[in-house]
Amino acid sequence: MTGLVFEARSPIVTSAPNRADIACFVGFVHRRASQIPDSVYDWLREQEWRSIKPISTQLDDLLDVPIPIDDWDVFDLLFAWEQRIVTQNSDGTVILGSSYLGAAVRSFFAQGGRKCYVVRVGDPLSVLTDRSQKLLKLDKLIPGYPHRVNASPIDRQTWQGIGHILGLPDVSFLCLPDLPDLVSADPVPLDPKIKLPPKREVFVPCSEPLPETEEDAQVVRRVSAPRCDEGGYQQWVNSLWLVADWISREQREIQLVAAVPMPQKGSAADTDLLQFLLNSGVLSQRLNRSLIGLSSAFVQLVYPWVRSPGSVRLPEQLESPDAVLAGILARNALSRGAFRSIANLHLADVYDVYPILNRSQTQQPHLDNPQESFVSHNLLQRVSLLGETPDGLRVLSDVTTSLDENYRPASINRLTSVIVRAARRLGETVLFEPGGDRLWRQLRDQLNSLMLALLQSGALQGATPEEAFLVRCDRSTMTTADLDNGRVITEIQFNPAMPIEQITVVLAMDEGGQVSLISR
Repeated sequence: MTGLVFEARSPIVTSAPNRADIACFVGFVHRRASQIPDSVYDWLREQEWRSIKPISTQLDDLLDVPIPIDDWDVFDLLFAWEQRIVTQNSDGTVILGSSYLGAAVRSFFAQGGRKCYVVRVGDPLSVLTDRSQKLLKLDKLIPGYPHRVNASPIDRQTWQGIGHILGLPDVSFLCLPDLPDLVSADPVPLDPKIKLPPKREVFVPCSEPLPETEEDAQVVRRVSAPRCDEGGYQQWVNSLWLVADWISREQREIQLVAAVPMPQKGSAADTDLLQFLLNSGVLSQRLNRSLIGLSSAFVQLVYPWVRSPGSVRLPEQLESPDAVLAGILARNALSRGAFRSIANLHLADVYDVYPILNRSQTQQPHLDNPQESFVSHNLLQRVSLLGETPDGLRVLSDVTTSLDENYRPASINRLTSVIVRAARRLGETVLFEPGGDRLWRQLRDQLNSLMLALLQSGALQGATPEEAFLVRCDRSTMTTADLDNGRVITEIQFNPAMPIEQITVVLAMDEGGQVSLISR
């Protein structure tokens, strides 16, 4: 025995109900042969999971149960994120790479996240698995796929995959980092002439250097990263639409943060991504019965993909950017307020993005629906983009996919979620109070206090509270039927502080040195 090592782990503390920084990751990762910390077991017991899942099977395997993670070391202790099979050599040796779920959780903490939940829905398939086999795993992420999500808030037995957020009221962001891989075309080895960027040394205070077997790393890097053809994009859209529709129906204050899959080389999406997303119905209303639109205030798409120290054992060293954005959103909520735009915030340990988008790709306007002359937008206004700036890699835009211009800025939707979440908690405290003027006055007072705090924090615009917001809860907001059924309706009007994400001035200099401003 060389010595004793004592590891003290703090108990899991219940989150403040109005936190707006906690993410939930649902995906595939191997369970490590390690003991579950007492703090996690105690939490599972308090949440009654030990009475629902058999301890000898699913619970010990942490299969399809939400696990609270407050730092990278806890995740690394429980899950073998670095043991995804890539291929097997002729001599029987197995080549291993990293899992997308592991890279996502690491990036979330590296970007400034402080707490997340991880729902392991199974072991990852090998990197070279055919798409037909991968698609069979979609129902593990989305219970009920390809039909309506069947998770119900009143039946805990239905809480599987994404359904677990029904029991996690403190979650604000939902990520499915394995989704682009599941719907992508069959992977192929890369052309050996293609040179991949070298790994860069980046200081990351949240974790130790990642272990790496050079032979394994070289093999997995030479496999193509997930890329979609038209059929893959349709599977991706259908999956996200089911999730967004379910979140909307359940009235949950959750943002679905999803990475846009990379397109196959030479495809329509590769030529003009925004035009493809518009034409295929992804960023517009349903065009016909076979096309499902993904326009929703609950959905925030992010692109392009990223390289970080945690992606060196992934195909092409690329990881999906959804967890990077979720980590920045969490950092922003903790340090500046969820209602502030994250545009122009820096990417902590990301050293490259791929593909690199030029100005014409990001700022060229397109008609949302040319047949109906819908308003013209560019990619920056429809997808949250990451990219290079004079100050390094930063968030270029912070938008949802909503068709409603009022909910297009993602910060507005987050502000609305903060208000709704606080109001929901307030409503739970007066659930059994008798209706009438006393209750209405109590609700008005508490909601006015909430809105005043938001005004003082800079979330609302207006020189006075009267200019910034209005809270009404009286007979004018309720019908006779509402009063007879004991229903209380409160109306809140507010003027959000609209963010200016970016002002672009395009200057042109002619041969004689004359500088002019180009109108756009």
